Amino acid sequence: MTQTILTTSRTILIPLTHAQLTLYLNQTEEFIREEGPVSIEILTEKLQKAIEMKLTKMKEANPIQHPWITYWLIRIKQDGFGAGMLGFKGAPNSLGEVEIGYGIDPGFRNKGFMTEGVTRLIQWAFEDPRCTRIIAPNTQRSNLSSNRVLEKVGMHIFSESEQTVSWCLNKQVKHRER
Repeated sequence: MTQTILTTSRTILIPLTHAQLTLYLNQTEEFIREEGPVSIEILTEKLQKAIEMKLTKMKEANPIQHPWITYWLIRIKQDGFGAGMLGFKGAPNSLGEVEIGYGIDPGFRNKGFMTEGVTRLIQWAFEDPRCTRIIAPNTQRSNLSSNRVLEKVGMHIFSESEQTVSWCLNKQVKHRER
């Protein structure tokens, strides 16, 4: 099976294999030797738990579904640095929805890299006829950068609470003219 690699003007998005995610999680220095420079700062306790969940899901899923489950590494074209990760929490559900999540090294925030990556991953997702909606539920209001990314990629607020905002983007269906 060939690996789907996505590009933007300034980034390359690489879906990490089960082996690569395991190496990044458990032997980060070895991952860097094999795959190139990558942010260690984003490997927070929260991300570690998320990777563990993704690894379990990937083990149980058909490998053709792995791009929907794994994290995609955001590699900056200019210097080859793996600055962040983004991905979905699984393949589209029965309603055609997928949930997106992401994180980027502090040194690469507010430079448009995540917006480029999220935009491109959404384009890829909408190429699949099963996917009709991208959601980002319960985004902390205090996470201004994340909310700004979601706004810039064209998402709309569908639910709010005192602490959180939930975002969505519906696939634009092109209707044939008669």
